[in-house]
Amino acid sequence: MSDRHTDLPLFRWQPPKVEIIPFPCRARVGKIRQAAELVLASPTERASAARWRQMTDGIARQMERAGIPDETIQAELQIFTHAVNAEVIRRSRGQRTYNPEGGEIA
Repeated sequence: MSDRHTDLPLFRWQPPKVEIIPFPCRARVGKIRQAAELVLASPTERASAARWRQMTDGIARQMERAGIPDETIQAELQIFTHAVNAEVIRRSRGQRTYNPEGGEIA
């Protein structure tokens, strides 16, 4: 049996389920360029690997603090890795990318 004080709608309220969606790593152009620059400027493979780990660990920690699931974090880091690799290749070949509508992007 319930009384009028314990059967209030407020006591039955449940917070809504939410999904936290991270900002897509492929759109973090500044971070991608910074990572490519750090990798290319590293004097050794070991230094490059250390800088890479430091950067990706920071990105992962940021997403963990926001409550993003591990599988989403791993997927975003993989996307980020591909984007950085593409930037490193572009820079090392001295190529420039172009907008399909015409005009240089950089």
